[in-house]
Amino acid sequence: MAKKAKESKKEEKKAEAQPIPPEGMPFPELTEEQRKEIEKKMKEVSAKVEKFAKAAKEKFENYILGVSILPPEKKGQKEINTLVLVDDTDSQRMTKSELRDKLAAILTEIGKKDDIIPSVLLSTELWQACFDSNYEHLQTIAISQPVYDKGVLDAVRISEIHKQMVLKKFDKYIVSYVACGALFRGEGNEKSDIDVFIVIDDTDVKKMTRTELRDRLMSIIYQMAFEASALTGVKRQLHIQTYLLTDFWEILKDSASPVIFTFLRDGIPFFDRGIYMPWKHLLDMGRIRPSREAIRKFNTSGDHFFDAAKRKLLQIGVEDAYYAVLNPSQAALMMKGFNPPTHRETGRLMREVFVQKEKLLEPKYADILEEMIGLFKKWEYAEINELSGKEVDEIMKKCESYRKRIEKLFKQIESQADKESMLIIYDQAVAAAREALAIESDKEVKDATLMKMFQEKLVDTGKIPEAIFRKLEIVVNAKKDFDSNKITQSEIDTAERESRLFIRTMLEFVQRHRMREAERKTIRVKHKEGVAEIVVLDKGLFIITPDKIEKSAFKEDGSLGPIKASNKEEVDAAVSEGGKVVATLSSKAIENLKAHLGSDLELMV
Repeated sequence: MAKKAKESKKEEKKAEAQPIPPEGMPFPELTEEQRKEIEKKMKEVSAKVEKFAKAAKEKFENYILGVSILPPEKKGQKEINTLVLVDDTDSQRMTKSELRDKLAAILTEIGKKDDIIPSVLLSTELWQACFDSNYEHLQTIAISQPVYDKGVLDAVRISEIHKQMVLKKFDKYIVSYVACGALFRGEGNEKSDIDVFIVIDDTDVKKMTRTELRDRLMSIIYQMAFEASALTGVKRQLHIQTYLLTDFWEILKDSASPVIFTFLRDGIPFFDRGIYMPWKHLLDMGRIRPSREAIRKFNTSGDHFFDAAKRKLLQIGVEDAYYAVLNPSQAALMMKGFNPPTHRETGRLMREVFVQKEKLLEPKYADILEEMIGLFKKWEYAEINELSGKEVDEIMKKCESYRKRIEKLFKQIESQADKESMLIIYDQAVAAAREALAIESDKEVKDATLMKMFQEKLVDTGKIPEAIFRKLEIVVNAKKDFDSNKITQSEIDTAERESRLFIRTMLEFVQRHRMREAERKTIRVKHKEGVAEIVVLDKGLFIITPDKIEKSAFKEDGSLGPIKASNKEEVDAAVSEGGKVVATLSSKAIENLKAHLGSDLELMV
């Protein structure tokens, strides 16, 4: 039993020293009381360590890179283990061991009152351990909880956790996992990303192409980066660059890329199978150098970039500047009611409409637009091949001036359009209401009594729903706000929408009434060829038979004029627009119908 207990304690201690696994360590179920007790203790510990970190920063100013809480070394331990990461890159007065011992003594004295046991770790020792393939410090930092950090602790934590995830999944493919960038050089700031390079062994790939291998691994590796970020709570972006071993070797032999040489010079291996460190040593020895061909390519690339810069300047100064003035000009014309004009028409219309007719735009702005259009045409026909920076600056100043002026013009047009739009909305809605009221009353409807009469004649009688009447109220109230300069664009939009619905409802109401009247006063007659319907209006009539529709106008004596061919659209238009429906036909008109349809004409009731 004693032996088993001893082995159990060893396993427990070993488990405590292990870094956080990618999937997270399993925790026993806790009661609510236990959870609250743990939270209370953690707050107390954090408060003490924060106080300690503040005192350490005041004492050593910018040398403290980070302070974090470490797990207890034994169960029931009251002392608080902390890790203090110190920047010693510019220390020259004493050896590293002397510096570490001196710092440890001072920090121990600072933390003594709060039972804090500081463990001092020099940044150079941390990185040297990585060069020696000793990753114990990385694992310790990975399971710590930072209280103060300049970014290095977070960078190490998320990189180490991500590395463990990657190795667990793709152990046989990973050659090197190397941290790089400003944070690991001690030059980072709050916006610095965390850069890592991963080299993948593709020398023994048989079941897929090398590119497929890289793409598959990359997608999973990037997903693991998000998981590592969520697990550690690190907000900085983990920026990962992956290389196939064969590709990297070719780049290394021939390339003059500063990125690759920076990777070798400044990189810190978090994992290495004996590939990266030999490369790093060879670089330090001066044995890795870019080939002459690579140097020449690197040199001539300057010419390519210079030519590209000239092309971009030309594009910015001509094409981009052209559209910067053309598009808002076309928008201004469309706001004024024109169909979208072509680029050739735009310059002419802007001058004719806004400079000469409306007097809203100064001539110099029309000149700028025409100049940009002319410049664009020259560029299209390859008449100009480059622009100087000074010329681009002048063009950009003109474009900026033009854009600001067009923005002001746009507001003027919008104001005019809003005024015209509001008047049209109101007039159309009121006209529709008057037309509906004319069905119920012959009295003249004045603006002052319109709403009251509409309510009494149409709403209260149940002929028009209350909801439709409220739409008319919205339009009328919007007109009042418009007259008093209190209206908003939102209110205009609402009034326009409600007006459309109101007008459509009134149109349907009037049309239904007229159709009912037309049907009620339609005369059905029987003649030798069948049955015909006679729709009699005040100015004429329509003769509708199964195979054709005809029309005729009344003469002054009541007889019919020439009978002409017609169609259903004319009947519908005449009834909906039309005139008053009459109930009688003169004897002369009846005789005309008999002559046209046959003397045996019979009235059907």
